[in-house]
Amino acid sequence: MTRSILAATTLLAGLAAVAADTPVPPANIVTNPADAPVRTVSGKVAASTDPDRPPALGPAGAPVLVIVLSDFQCPVCRRAADATRQIPEEFPGDVRVEFWQHPLAMHPNARGAARAAIAAQRQGRFWDYHDELFRDQSALDPAGLASTAARLGLDVARFDRDRAAPELDARIDRESALAETLGARGTPAFLVNGALAVGWGSWSGFRGAVERELIEARKLIETGVPRDAVAARRAEAAIKDPGSWSLYRSLVVDAPQPPAAPPAGKKDPKKSKHSR
Repeated sequence: MTRSILAATTLLAGLAAVAADTPVPPANIVTNPADAPVRTVSGKVAASTDPDRPPALGPAGAPVLVIVLSDFQCPVCRRAADATRQIPEEFPGDVRVEFWQHPLAMHPNARGAARAAIAAQRQGRFWDYHDELFRDQSALDPAGLASTAARLGLDVARFDRDRAAPELDARIDRESALAETLGARGTPAFLVNGALAVGWGSWSGFRGAVERELIEARKLIETGVPRDAVAARRAEAAIKDPGSWSLYRSLVVDAPQPPAAPPAGKKDPKKSKHSR
């Protein structure tokens, strides 16, 4: 009897330990299943770490690069927000998604939200903040943005200093310039290895487009093109205008890519549990 109790206790302790180390997927932002995939966390998708570059999920050098050009006040962008987070989880290691700011002048709170999101990125919390901004688009005024930062546990004093930094506007303008140059004057817009799509249809349509591009990317890899050169090769073929390709190459292809953070749910073996 005692052995049975001990065995059961050990089993429960083991299950509890596994559960504690298992990442919990974030709650969906929208409830329409046509827009919102079931959110998962594979433990294989890492977030980028460079606070001066567009925040990304998935490895640099992935054969498919999805650039999301978005506006936090745009109601259609909200419909695509869960898909933005989920697409690298569907193809871990093969797809990288980057979020580029494209606040439209018609949305009075969009630029302030973009600045706030970059401030959250500087504290390593862009993706959490991204979800909360889209979850409640009625709270995009300055007070609401600060309240969201506080609720997420950010250093609010630092957050306020960062979102007031003058260099943020130059970054936002630079990211929007890519959208405008390539013809993305509305939001959301997506560049899938350079191929532009403006607007939002559905999760299944978006996922299908990325999957088809991954098939084409793998064909190039089979011909001997280096894996980390495929996305640029496909983008050059997709972007016909020389001036547009030149801008894309300078802002995207030739931009330095620092190491990524450990994948969600994975611990960095080089850091102790107290080092973050």
